[in-house]
Amino acid sequence: MGARVLKRAAATLLMTVLSVAAVHAEGARIRDARHEEATMNEEATRDDLWQEFCEQLKQAGRVMQREGVPGDELTRAEGYRHLARLIRMGFETTFEYADTQRPQLVQAVSATMLGEGETSDARYHQAFIDGGATYRVRGQRGSAPLIEFTVYAGKIGIEPTSRQIGALLERDLIVAEDGSFEVVLSPQEHAGNWIRTEPDATLLFIRQYAHDWAKTESARFEIEREGAVDDRAPLALAEIRSGLARTATFVDRAAHFWNDIVARRAAAEPNVFYVIPADPDPKRPTMPVGHRFAAGYFRLVPGEALIVSFQPVEVPYWGLDLTSYWFEPLSYGDHRSNVNNRTVQTESDGTVRVVIADERRDVPNWIDTRGHREGTMLFRWSRSEEPIPQLAVHVAKLSDL
Repeated sequence: MGARVLKRAAATLLMTVLSVAAVHAEGARIRDARHEEATMNEEATRDDLWQEFCEQLKQAGRVMQREGVPGDELTRAEGYRHLARLIRMGFETTFEYADTQRPQLVQAVSATMLGEGETSDARYHQAFIDGGATYRVRGQRGSAPLIEFTVYAGKIGIEPTSRQIGALLERDLIVAEDGSFEVVLSPQEHAGNWIRTEPDATLLFIRQYAHDWAKTESARFEIEREGAVDDRAPLALAEIRSGLARTATFVDRAAHFWNDIVARRAAAEPNVFYVIPADPDPKRPTMPVGHRFAAGYFRLVPGEALIVSFQPVEVPYWGLDLTSYWFEPLSYGDHRSNVNNRTVQTESDGTVRVVIADERRDVPNWIDTRGHREGTMLFRWSRSEEPIPQLAVHVAKLSDL
């Protein structure tokens, strides 16, 4: 009797154990299935996100197939490099540094981040702002002869157009005896250094110009928004999706906008300078305050040089730069493909004679084309009411120099 009772109890216990084990096994199976499903969904989301980004980027690649793009290997290689550089610039511009609550003044141009016809003589910084808020820019002036703070509505690439709202130049900048300064950006008037903003203001852009950066101390600055709240939430996939979409749009817009400018120059008569009108034109960016420009397109064959001659008057700054077909300075940060009114050697009568060529000759004021047979020439004439001098240009044989 006792044995039968024990046997039935053992059987019952075994069934219970097996039932519990089955329940646990089923629970584990369900958890594994859910985990697998969640993982697959997450991977699908990631794949879709990246695939969407890559699909959008294809639009920017159309610039390489545009009519008139030079077919030589150097231009095409630089074109693809330019597109890749724009991806980095676009993500930093539209996502990494786009927080108007906690803005940062970051370097906008470097030897690997360019393509807007910049000059080797300038250093550029930018910060994104909210036109309805108040910001304070504090720093040390440095020794660059020219400095300008400019507020824009829109940045080319992020928006289709850009409009200049206000600017403050070095001649009006109030600087303390210790070299410190503060500039206020706001809709309401402030005493001291102040730039009025408007509701659509989105960008502060700072330019500094120097004739020789090896002998120049750059300004230092930081920006702070009044009343900013540090309530940043953890990063979400939706933010990344939006950032990548804006990056792809930036690459496409920037690549085509700036190439449009170069293509118009390339379609005109080569080896001639044209003075750019100061009047606003939706087909080109707003001219920075205090500068006037002349531009042209050089086109040479092996064994040729381009001679640019003019008689300048004394001005705070003028500079001549070469860019590639993709509007990138040929040697940003040095003077191999650039001269200005302090680095140039003048003739005995005050005339300036610049030699643009791929091969160096024993002549002053040589600008290196660095293997380029064609590209843009940009002449800046700054902080002067005097007209841009007549820029005479002719092609010569290298053997005659």
